[in-house]
Amino acid sequence: MAIGQKLEEARNRKGISLREASESTKIRGDYLSAFEAGQFDIDLPEVYLRGFVRLYSRFLGLDQDAVLSDLNLEMGNTSSRSAKKSLGSLTPPDSTEGSDYSHAPAPPVKSSVEPANLPNLVKPLLIVVVGIVLLTIVILIAFSGGDDTNQGEIQDPPSGTPSITETNSSPSPSDTLTIAGEHSLRIAVIAPIQHLILRNEGGPFPETNQRTREFKNLPAGWEGTLTFKDSFKCYCSSLENLRFFVDDGSEKKIEGEGSGNFTWQPE
Repeated sequence: MAIGQKLEEARNRKGISLREASESTKIRGDYLSAFEAGQFDIDLPEVYLRGFVRLYSRFLGLDQDAVLSDLNLEMGNTSSRSAKKSLGSLTPPDSTEGSDYSHAPAPPVKSSVEPANLPNLVKPLLIVVVGIVLLTIVILIAFSGGDDTNQGEIQDPPSGTPSITETNSSPSPSDTLTIAGEHSLRIAVIAPIQHLILRNEGGPFPETNQRTREFKNLPAGWEGTLTFKDSFKCYCSSLENLRFFVDDGSEKKIEGEGSGNFTWQPE
């Protein structure tokens, strides 16, 4: 009985379709159809062809060695095929049953499965690579944006920086400060502020031992107290919503709206 007929009858006995067999073995359906039709001259390396036939035979419950022996007889042994390629001989190979070709070792099943799984591996790998490239581009844009430099750091205020005014014009005795001393800074938020950065010009803040403090999404009514030395710089995304007090002195506000920087130091 021909190999293709054996494969087809075995599949029919199992009561499965070519599609189900392809999904179970991970071998393309057109290859399985060609095997059952006895067409083994498909565009596949011989080691893959033999591996696929061996895997399909095992799946159908057939004797793998017997099927491969029949395949060898139908295709010719490997050495005769190599001789035909190198010498250009048209002499058909000896197909007697006593030939050693029926005992040729079968290739490992692993090598036959890998080509069918390659398309399943390439797609996720491409997705990961593209995701990494896009993430790298986003990070580069975020750190190199020209117009948004104020969002990540406090810069020296330009000539047009809003001035600081006191809402209470009559100073209290605590408004007289020494330049080299430490000062208490109380921040009050009268309306939501998305981003607030403070930098201690005289050294680190004692509360965190860092020179910079950053706050985000501050709600209306929020207050905080810090200790700084000499002077401080501030970036605020909504200057009109910020009030501050130095050494519990008079309330101070910034003459301006929107985002901007300012510096406070004793007069």
